[in-house]
Formats: sequence, C-alpha cells, structure tokens
Amino acid sequence: VHDAAQGVIPPDFILAMTAAQVRALRDSAPQANPVLASAYRADEALGEEGAALFRRIVAPALDRQALALDALVGRASDKAGVWAQPDGEALYASSLYANITIRRAPGELHRQGLEWVAALSAEIDADLKRLGMSQGSVGERIAALNVDPRFLQPNTDAGRAEVHRQAEAYLAASRARASRAFTHLVDTPVEVRRMSTATEDSSPVAFYNGPSGGAAGGVLLNLKTPSDLPSWRLPTLIHHEGVPGHHSQAAVLDEVGGLSAFRRAARFSAWTEGWALYAEAMSDEIGAYEADPYGRIGYLQAQLWRAGRVVVDTGLHHERWDREQAVAYMVDTVGELRGPTEREVNRYCVYPGQACCFMVGKQQIVASREAARQAMGGRFRLGDYNDLVLRSGPLPMEVLDALVQQWSAA
Repeated sequence: VHDAAQGVIPPDFILAMTAAQVRALRDSAPQANPVLASAYRADEALGEEGAALFRRIVAPALDRQALALDALVGRASDKAGVWAQPDGEALYASSLYANITIRRAPGELHRQGLEWVAALSAEIDADLKRLGMSQGSVGERIAALNVDPRFLQPNTDAGRAEVHRQAEAYLAASRARASRAFTHLVDTPVEVRRMSTATEDSSPVAFYNGPSGGAAGGVLLNLKTPSDLPSWRLPTLIHHEGVPGHHSQAAVLDEVGGLSAFRRAARFSAWTEGWALYAEAMSDEIGAYEADPYGRIGYLQAQLWRAGRVVVDTGLHHERWDREQAVAYMVDTVGELRGPTEREVNRYCVYPGQACCFMVGKQQIVASREAARQAMGGRFRLGDYNDLVLRSGPLPMEVLDALVQQWSAA
C-alpha cells in the first residue's frame, strides 16, 4: 500500500499471479499449508486447534492480501522492467550495485553478458559436435536434449521417485569428491527433499535450505513436473545447491569462529550465488565429468543460463525489453525450458539486479583466484584459496578481491 501510494506498482501479470498464489495458500488444508508447517513440526498434537486458528486468523488475512492485490490491477501496466517505475533508472543502477557489489554500468554489463553468452555457446557447440550433434543452433540442440527420452522421467510418482534417487546418487558422489577442492573440508549432513507442493508453481527447479530444527541441510527439488529435471542437468544442480555449492558454503560459515553476529547474518548475493556458480565450474576442474560428457554439457549450459540472466536482467530493466522478449531469449538462445523460464523471468521482473549476481560473482571469484595463482606461483593451492573465500564469510566482491590480494602477497 505504501509503495502503491508512491506510484510503485508491480506489473499486472505479477499481481494476478501473486493473488492466485495467496488464494491457494488460503484454501489449502491447514496441516499441509507451508504457513503452518513449522508449527505442526514443533507440535504434532496441534491438530484441530491449529486448523481452527488458521481458519479464524490466517485465512482471513490471506484473503485481505489477495483483495489488496486485486485492487491494484487497474492501476498496473504490463511493463516488465523497473525503468517504467518512478525514478526507475536510478533504482535499477542502485539495485544492480547492491546485488553484484562491483560498479558496472547497466549498459556495459549488458554488453559483457552478450560476450559471455557468445563464448559459452561456442564451447557448448564444440562439445555437442563431439557427441555427434551438429545440426541447428546451440539453443535448438539443447532444446533437443531437453526432450530426449534417454534423460527424462515420466510426470508420475514413479518418475518423481527416480529423479529423487538420481539426485541422491549425484549428491553422494559430489560429497566423496569434495576433498579435492578444500584443504579443510567441512562435511555436514545434507539430503535431497521435495519442496512444498504449495509453492511449486512459482518456484525454480531447486533451491537449498540450511539445517533447521534438527533437520539436515536440504537440496529441495521442484518435482511437480519431473521432465523439467532431465538427468543431464542434475549433476550441476547438485553441485550448485549442495556440495561444493550452497551446502558447503553454509557448513563452513557455521563452523567458522571469530565472525561477529553481523558478519554471520550479512548476505551479499554475489558472494553467495557467485560461489555456488563457481562451485559448478570447479566441479568440472576436479573431475566430475571425466566419464560424463552429457553432464558436462549440463554444466556448460548452466553457465550459459547464468550469462543469459545477465543479458535478460539488464535487458528488462535497462534496455526496456518486454517479458516475452526475455522469455524468448532464454528459450531460443540459452536452450531453457519455457515453463521454468516463465517463472524465472517473473522473478527477474520484481527483483531487479539479483539475476546478475550469479555470473558476476563467479567471474570475480575466478579472476581473483587466477591473479593469486599468478602472484604465488608454486605456493598457490586450490584448497587454500577455496578455504579463504568461504572462511572469510560473506563479503562484497570488491572487498573479497582486496582480501585475496593481501593473502597472495603474504
């Protein structure tokens, strides 16, 4: 209401989607509702008392939220980028810096994203040709892999179970290999779980949840449509969300002593997501795909996807692309599936700059590493560098680079 009074109103398609999701929460069974999930985990005897509280207090509040969103639709436009909002260009520049923590002009970053896409597309093209796939654009050949029955499971409970089993196997393999990447390995429990069905329609294909309430860390999969998770993509997904990605990041941060409460709580997206994307690339470096050429295509395509995000985010919010142009770019050039892409682009529309932090952060972590390698010569060890990045805690990229320079000089 406050933002709307200032003339800042989300696009009409975002308002409609959000109102529908709020109503789905309102109408779902209390015991299965994510709003109450933690309460039921804490007190299994909550039973009908909890359901009654939900119907009396929570459901009416959710209904008011949905009605408030409905009331804004008539004032909203279909413009996807924040450029269309009051002071939109300044808002985007500020949001971009807050997310990537390196000063880059939006137009400059858009051009950089296009260069990353071109370089990765060329590498994927070479790998696909080695596998006998030479016809069509890179996007078309990736699209063919997306529907190749060799890599798909049916959209059934049996298919969901098989995708879950495959993900568990990849997670076990990545944990066994992780000692190659760290001098001081922190290996805490992590498992594969299905995310809440109530949030699947608006969620990405996977995300990570840290340990909570005695439960292990979890790689949460969106299993509504198992065919959205072809097996050639799964290993990299595990490397990003699990080990050596977000789970390893969280495990080290939990172990490290000496960090203040603020340093532990502070979050810098480029450090967090940049590490996870770096972990994907590092997994290739330490041998994850030595006998899995299609898995390596998955790794490269995941890098291409994040480079495409840079192009699309700056396209939406600086170059004034519309939503369909953004979706089409990710589908046609990057080879993404349309359904997950539409959900992703919706997120980019309301979270300007965040989609850029993955690739920008990863590229800076790599650039800092290679500068340290050159400065240190034979003293450089991959495990020592990785320990430094994680055990230093979340940092802006500019600060991390200065820290690495001091470390390599010493």
